[in-house]
Amino acid sequence: MKLSKVGIVGWKDKSADLALAIQTIAAWAIAHKNVSFCAMEPLQDLACKPIKIVSARTLLKSDLLIAIGGDGTVLSTARLALGHQIPILGVNAGRVGFLAETRVDDLSMTLDAVFAGEYSMRERSMIDASIVHKGKVIDSETVLNEVHIRARAPECMVNVNVEYNGRPLTEYWADSLLLSTPTGSTAYNLSAGGPILYPSTPAFVITPVAPSSLSVRPLVIPAVAICKIYSAVDVPLNLVFDGRVTRVLEPGDFVELSASKEFTTFVRMKNTGFVNALREKLGWTGKPRLA
Repeated sequence: MKLSKVGIVGWKDKSADLALAIQTIAAWAIAHKNVSFCAMEPLQDLACKPIKIVSARTLLKSDLLIAIGGDGTVLSTARLALGHQIPILGVNAGRVGFLAETRVDDLSMTLDAVFAGEYSMRERSMIDASIVHKGKVIDSETVLNEVHIRARAPECMVNVNVEYNGRPLTEYWADSLLLSTPTGSTAYNLSAGGPILYPSTPAFVITPVAPSSLSVRPLVIPAVAICKIYSAVDVPLNLVFDGRVTRVLEPGDFVELSASKEFTTFVRMKNTGFVNALREKLGWTGKPRLA
C-alpha cells in the first residue's frame, strides 16, 4: 500500500486525548517529511504544523485515514470513506474502542510499524438499506454496524413484519429491532443479547430488543439473504443507520436489507486481532484464579 498522504478524522469535543494524538502525529510528521498529513476543519484548533487543514474532498484523496476517538468516530470515518476504499487506522481516544487498533500512548510506535510495512488489512462487510415507496427506491444508506428499527415515539414498541428471501419470517413485537453485520455484532447487538459473529463470517444477525415473546430469539442469517421489513400497523417507524443517520419509514413503505458490494478496510497490526479484542476489551480473561 502506497502511503504518502494521510488524513486525520476526529471531533474536538469528543475526547481529552485527541489533542495529545494530534501532537504525536505532528511530531512524527516532522521527523518523516516524505509523508504529508491533513485534517478536516473540526480539528482546526488542535492541528499544528506540518498538519494541514483541508476540505473533505481533499481528505478523501488520502492513502490512509486515521480515525481518532471512540467507535463512533470510526463509524463516521467509514461513512466518509464509503466508495473510496481508503483503509482506516483506528486510534482509541474513547472508552472501549472495540474498532480501534491502537491507543494514543502507542501511536508513535504504531506509525513506525505501519510505514515499515508491518501491518495487514482486513475487509469488513456492510449492509445496503433501501427505502421503497410505491415500488421505487426513495432513499438508501450503507452501514458498517447495524440498521436499528424503532418507534418514532420513545415510549412505544415496534410491531413489524419481516420477510426472508420473499417469504414471511415472523412478526416482531419488541422495543426495537436490529439487523447487524459481524462488525456490529459487538455493538448494540451484543448489549441486546445477540450473538458475537467473527468478523469474516458471511452472515448477519436479526436481534429483537426486549421482545414481548420469550420464544423470539436473535437469528443469524446468511449474508446472501434479502430481508424486507415493514410496519405491521399503520404507524411510521424510525430507521437509524449506524447510530448516525435517521430516516422515517412511512406506513405502506418498506426497507430492503442486503449485503453491500462496498466494504470497509481496517489496518491491522501484528499480534492484534479479533480474539485479542475479545480478551482485552470485553474482559474475556477466563475463570477467576484461585488465591
